[in-house]
Amino acid sequence: MLTTNSSEPYSVFPRNKKLLIVAICCLTGIVSPLSANIYFPALDAIQKDLGTTTELVNLTVTVYMIFQGLSPSFWGSLADLWGRRPVYLATLVVYMGSCIGLALAPHYYVLLILRMLQAFGSSSVIAIGAGVVGDIATPSERGSYFGLFSMGQMLGPVIGPVLGGIISEYLSWRWIFWILLMVGAAFFIVIFFFLPETLRSLVGNGSGHANPTPIQWWRYRQAQKKHQEQPYTDDDSSTIHDVKKPNRFLQIPNVTQPFLYLFEKDVICALLYNAIHYATYYCYLTSTTSQFVLLYNMSEIQIGLCFLCQGVGCILGSYCEGKLLDHDFRKTATESGFGNATRGKLPSEFPIFRARLRSMWISAGLIQVITLFYGWMLYIHAHLAVILVLQFLVGFANTSLFNIFQTLVVDLFPGKSATITATNNLVRCLLGAVATVSIEPGIQNVGVGWIFTIIGLVCVASNVLVPVLFKFGPRWRKERIERLARKLKEQER
Repeated sequence: MLTTNSSEPYSVFPRNKKLLIVAICCLTGIVSPLSANIYFPALDAIQKDLGTTTELVNLTVTVYMIFQGLSPSFWGSLADLWGRRPVYLATLVVYMGSCIGLALAPHYYVLLILRMLQAFGSSSVIAIGAGVVGDIATPSERGSYFGLFSMGQMLGPVIGPVLGGIISEYLSWRWIFWILLMVGAAFFIVIFFFLPETLRSLVGNGSGHANPTPIQWWRYRQAQKKHQEQPYTDDDSSTIHDVKKPNRFLQIPNVTQPFLYLFEKDVICALLYNAIHYATYYCYLTSTTSQFVLLYNMSEIQIGLCFLCQGVGCILGSYCEGKLLDHDFRKTATESGFGNATRGKLPSEFPIFRARLRSMWISAGLIQVITLFYGWMLYIHAHLAVILVLQFLVGFANTSLFNIFQTLVVDLFPGKSATITATNNLVRCLLGAVATVSIEPGIQNVGVGWIFTIIGLVCVASNVLVPVLFKFGPRWRKERIERLARKLKEQER
């Protein structure tokens, strides 16, 4: 493992390079939610073209969300072992291959299987991207960078239906997958040429060159030519020797680790709270199309354009919450006498739960209050502008809340940011899948007003988890750190 001296900077990348890296991860992170949601407007066309039923076509959506939740457990663990770059590229290769097959799918069951493969390839870009952000960002700036990174994954569900409606109406449903292939290929090229390896166990603060880009490889070759006898300094030599060892590529990742994190009491409380509100957001997304057709007699393209209100809310929420998270962290560090904690690894005594959750009530309260009354606004056929404003606010608040808990869990497991993000993805996607398949039957059985009131009450009830985190979270975190330290000492004996 490559380590860095405590006097060295946390990351050698300047701010503009960090922003470029985060921008690449942000844009690549749109692949998974875009692929899931661009598909919705074409369901009817696919059903007719392949001669199947509505239930079977909807099954392709369900299996996608299931694999979307499960597959990061494999890829995230692999990214924490092999490095970010090779796993990023491998997932995109799988994704592009599935897109080709989907565009040419002759039968329904081919479509079903390839949608599983597409989810297997696409859904892990979020976990890997979160790993990259965790690698390069200090705790004091992590909120802002995660805010920027989250824009892509939260924007996908919003712009997906817009693009899907336009493509399916003016071209065909098969062109959806050809265009997704082009998107995947573009991101593959960008990552291959411009995204450096950031996994700290391989490159430390970025001064090493494991899994190099073509430019890094060329510079490495030039250094070899100039310094045949001793081409590297001592630090660089240790890095390259570590990279050349094939052992890590022969190791099997611990794919059970994301599931084991669920047995950590602070983790399950945080992720469950986040997932409940994430599922609520998907209730808004899933019900919008049917309700807007019923109440406002809109076309697919008009409905898709209405989704942009939530998209703008998501973008602003990501940006604003990122700034607020950094402000809260620095304020907590100063108040607690941990001013030096803004630079690198957090001590076990640092009040990380207070630092990250001190302003969460703004976002959570906004989601819960709006959800309690949103369904009744639909029930009374409120003006469209009222509904769109409420959706904008929910998009803003939900993305803010997501960033809060994403940043928190990475702070709890800074060396395993891709794996813990896979755990987060698992919990929220599974609850999101339940919400997706339940919202329409719920509307039909109890009405749109009552179903959103019930959802809002569930969110309100989940607030009990937050005081638990404030009171017991620090103790659980400290016990885990001490337990892992003892385990490490036993392994060194």
